[in-house]
Amino acid sequence: MTCNPLKRPIILAPAGDMHAFLAAIAAGADAIYCGLKIFSARMEAGNFSIEELARLTQFAHSKGVQVYVAFNSIIKESETDKVLRLLDKLTRHTDVDALIVQDISMVGLAEHAGYKGKLHLSTLGNCTHPAGLTAAQQAGFSRVVLPREFSLDDIRAMAAAVPD
Repeated sequence: MTCNPLKRPIILAPAGDMHAFLAAIAAGADAIYCGLKIFSARMEAGNFSIEELARLTQFAHSKGVQVYVAFNSIIKESETDKVLRLLDKLTRHTDVDALIVQDISMVGLAEHAGYKGKLHLSTLGNCTHPAGLTAAQQAGFSRVVLPREFSLDDIRAMAAAVPD
């Protein structure tokens, strides 16, 4: 996990369908986050099939734009096989830059499925205490998405606590 106050912030845009994805690229986004048809917190969004995401990710990368997949769902033990099949398919057919996950079980599941990209802890993962940053890093997360409710002072305190 790194925090460099001199580094230019990135513009991360949400995309719930192909039109929003392409609009984000056209508008100059540095990265796009989107969901799959299942295991997404925004099920009302159109979201993406693996096949659509593979094509769009290839296009985004040709424009220098990163793609993150938000896997913002709790994972029930009964869903383990379904999650592993989805992660395996995602790993084999797409080259996404990161998974944004809510459930920390995804660290082990993604590794088991052969996923080699980065893992980001979602705002839904509730990392709200500076000590949580070290725990997130030790768990395998390279980035933590802070809660929307945080004030600028809360964000500054977390930034000051980012582990080396």
